[in-house]
Amino acid sequence: MKSILEVILGDLDEKNVYRQITKRAKALPGNYYAAFKKMKNYLYNYGVDSCNTEMYAELLDLLEAGIAEKKTVSEIIGDDAAKFCDELIAVSNINRKSKRAQLNREIEEYFGKRGRNDV
Repeated sequence: MKSILEVILGDLDEKNVYRQITKRAKALPGNYYAAFKKMKNYLYNYGVDSCNTEMYAELLDLLEAGIAEKKTVSEIIGDDAAKFCDELIAVSNINRKSKRAQLNREIEEYFGKRGRNDV
């Protein structure tokens, strides 16, 4: 059962993950941070709400890896930033669908063993 704080404030673990991502992003060099903020805004507006922190973390990982390899933002994401973000969204949706399928399988296995009338 959720505490009253979680009901009012939302998932506290998710907020902590978001704060860590924000802290890491602010440590990016100027152009990379500006690109991250723009793409984060796009992902927020067009992505799946429940997967936003996952997408932000993936984007941040890619940018940090590119920095380590001394790549420019364009070399990391290509010439079409929106297409790049759409691909991140598509991957996130695939992951979400597989997680949903896994949950459905687990529930079916659980209730299949106990019988359909058990709650």
